[in-house]
Amino acid sequence: MLYHYTTIPAFKSILKDAATRGQMCFWATRYDCFADMEEFKLGVETIRRLLPEVEKDMPEDRRITPMFDWNEIKDNINLPYPYVVSFSSQPDNDYMWHEYAKEDGVVLEIDDTVSVEVPDAPLLRLASCLYVDANSDDKLTEMLRQEYTEVCYRFLGGPHKEQAFTWLKDCPLFFLKLIALGLIFVTAPRIKDAKDYWMEEETRAIIPLPVANYSSLIEGHDETITKLGLDPTELRTLVANELTRQREDGSIMFYREMRLPIDLLKSIYVKEEATRDDVCRFVAKSGLNVPVTSI
Repeated sequence: MLYHYTTIPAFKSILKDAATRGQMCFWATRYDCFADMEEFKLGVETIRRLLPEVEKDMPEDRRITPMFDWNEIKDNINLPYPYVVSFSSQPDNDYMWHEYAKEDGVVLEIDDTVSVEVPDAPLLRLASCLYVDANSDDKLTEMLRQEYTEVCYRFLGGPHKEQAFTWLKDCPLFFLKLIALGLIFVTAPRIKDAKDYWMEEETRAIIPLPVANYSSLIEGHDETITKLGLDPTELRTLVANELTRQREDGSIMFYREMRLPIDLLKSIYVKEEATRDDVCRFVAKSGLNVPVTSI
């Protein structure tokens, strides 16, 4: 099970479509709107630092380490951005209650053992975070080696494997760029600084997608998009579905919706009795059959 800590207003927003659509709606925050603005940079630079060990036996023209240049990656609308929804592995984590549920909030217990399609997040990756200070370089390097292999086989064993093998044979540099993209936008967001965040015991739902104004850059490239195994119309719709809201401090947050079946919600945990009464009324009004448990 995974656990999402949140405030009461956010909880009600997540379940706003439960009665009509049978779905929960989480907000996946874009990387440049994270509380820690240096977080994604840490992931990219950690991979750049450790990847040479993974590639040490490869010819120089087959190495992707030079592609991990933060100055080339940040704010580049030609590349996907990671959007993230955070979960914890524990239902009663004092640090998480304080930081995210504000004590009078809730914890949603989500079943992560069931495989479901998420149409608004087709490249969704669910992965536990790795904390730099808590893991030796050897462990992080081994993780990178596994991730490199997994990304490679995801292309070669996927539904468009014939095209992938053609790229590997005829355009190896392009194929290597695909592997680099996978590591940048799916692996790098897993890496966090242990100093401040190890207590979260975090698992992330990571959605790599381009920002909204990328739509103008893909016009006229339908043939190439199709070769990548994507539907051009669906891709444009996905890209355009980036949302914004204004935070209390006046800053703008960019996010995407991640909708999951309501059946995955197994329990709701609360600390305060007043919160429990409010949550029970909301659950009953929404027609849900989900237990509300005091911790």
